[in-house]
Amino acid sequence: MASSSSIQENVPSTQEAPAYEIRGRTMSLEEWELNVQVESPVDFISLAHHGCKLRDIYHAQDLN
Repeated sequence: MASSSSIQENVPSTQEAPAYEIRGRTMSLEEWELNVQVESPVDFISLAHHGCKLRDIYHAQDLN
């Protein structure tokens, strides 16, 4: 029969550190560390061919 001390050992402590850390949304970057993507073409014909219903997306956002 298990003793009460072995049951208490399996109970997690309530004072453990969280598994995540909350950080701010800003970061320091130097100008030479930036990579800028100037243009990203979209192939609308391919999207339509593969079943992406762009009209529904635009309509839901009232962008018609």
